[in-house]
Amino acid sequence: MRQNNNQGLFLSFLFIVLIYLFTRSYYSPFFLILLALLLYLAFLKEENRLFAWVIISFFGGNLILFYFDKFIEGFDINPFLRVIINQLLFIIPILSICYVIKQFNKKISLFFKKPQLNRKIQINKTYFYIMVLLISVSIVTVIITRDVKMDFHLVLSLFLFAFIHAFLQEVMWRGILLAQFMMITSETAAILFTSVAFSLNTTIFGFSPAVFLLNLSLGCAFGVLTTKYKSILPSIIAHALVLIFFFLNGFIQLPI
Repeated sequence: MRQNNNQGLFLSFLFIVLIYLFTRSYYSPFFLILLALLLYLAFLKEENRLFAWVIISFFGGNLILFYFDKFIEGFDINPFLRVIINQLLFIIPILSICYVIKQFNKKISLFFKKPQLNRKIQINKTYFYIMVLLISVSIVTVIITRDVKMDFHLVLSLFLFAFIHAFLQEVMWRGILLAQFMMITSETAAILFTSVAFSLNTTIFGFSPAVFLLNLSLGCAFGVLTTKYKSILPSIIAHALVLIFFFLNGFIQLPI
């Protein structure tokens, strides 16, 4: 990980601003800033130039995702299958960013590996297992107390959605972007910046302070899990369990 630099902090803030403009549909200033970023590339250090291209490829991939999603809306598809396809389209910006990083001959992520469980982080391992246990007990409790009808189709659909969503989101935000932020800022700043961007990105269909703060907190928690274990696997598991818990409590709804 490299030391902080002013260009890196500037690009990090710029990414947050672009996320805000994009999710709020302020496309005129969004494209003006993106164009200015392209012109600014020649004045950047190599690692910062890579991050600038990561920003551009992130939004380029999301624009392609958006138009593909609109195209699919024209077909008569089962609502749940429509949701799954929508989630799978997130592969587009992921591949777009990976392509850019490989063009710079850099490692795509620091966290695409098994969790590192050594003596120094045994206490963190214990905390993680406790968290998983508490969420699992909460899920079972909700099912029992609220008399949730859980047939095989519902269980399979719920776990399929939770795994796909959690996997792709964590690959993007904690697997790829967190690692790229760490290259131009500090570990703490990288967790904060990715968490803010992650939270803003979830408000694309409408801003709610409560939802923003909730996702900000979850983003920070997932970021800490990823950096502590040097792997995105714990954050994927935690993210999926949180989604299942939210569904069973009625915080999110699926057409299943």
